[in-house]
Order: sequence, then C-alpha cells, then structure tokens
Amino acid sequence: MSYFALLSANVDYTKPLESATEKLALGGQMLAMGLGVVFSVLLLLWFSLEIFHYLFATLPERMKAKESGESKPKPEKPKAVTSAPTPVAPNPAPATDTELIAVITAAIAASENAPTGSFRVVSFRRV
Repeated sequence: MSYFALLSANVDYTKPLESATEKLALGGQMLAMGLGVVFSVLLLLWFSLEIFHYLFATLPERMKAKESGESKPKPEKPKAVTSAPTPVAPNPAPATDTELIAVITAAIAASENAPTGSFRVVSFRRV
C-alpha cells in the first residue's frame, strides 16, 4: 500500500465532511502534502544550483590551476619591520580647526547642492 493510499483511505470525497475530525484530518493531509511538495522542489533547486556552481565556478578554477602547473599558492611569511615608527603629530592648532570647519561646510554644501550661506556649522567633535 502506498503513502498516498494511506492518506486518502480515511475520507470519502464524494460526501461532504460533517465532523470536525474529518475536517481536521483532511486539513492535516493537505498540509503534509503541500509541505512535502514545496520542500521537495526547494531541495531539487538547491541541488541543481550546487551542480551549476561546481560546473561553472569550481571546475574551471581547478582546470586553470592544473594547466598552469600550480597547486594552491603558498602563503608568504610576513617580513619583519625594521624601520622606526613615525612620531604621532600633536593636537592641531586652533587655526587648523577653522580650516576643518571650512572643509566640512564645503563638503556639506556640495553634497546638498545648497549655497554655503544657507547653513552654519555650530560645533563638531573629533572622533
């Protein structure tokens, strides 16, 4: 006896469903069939996409590496740094803050397509 015969054995589809248990049984059968079909198709799609990935991405890379005679590239060891670190500049002078405000104002005006006099930078905080 097949799975489908077991599902449909309990319900006579020629008569209307009268009891709640018959209705629930039919609903459960429809739910199981629907979920089974949907997930079967999704599994089939996933499998076909994996095959396409192997055929069009992985296989050509392997063939190219085989033709050039290379295996996986070996990572290089990092070289030691021999130069001294550069000194960090002290906090900028207050004159640089006005230049920074001018640059920020010009950048905002350019991005908003507005004249520079239409807004004012009140404050800013260094991050």
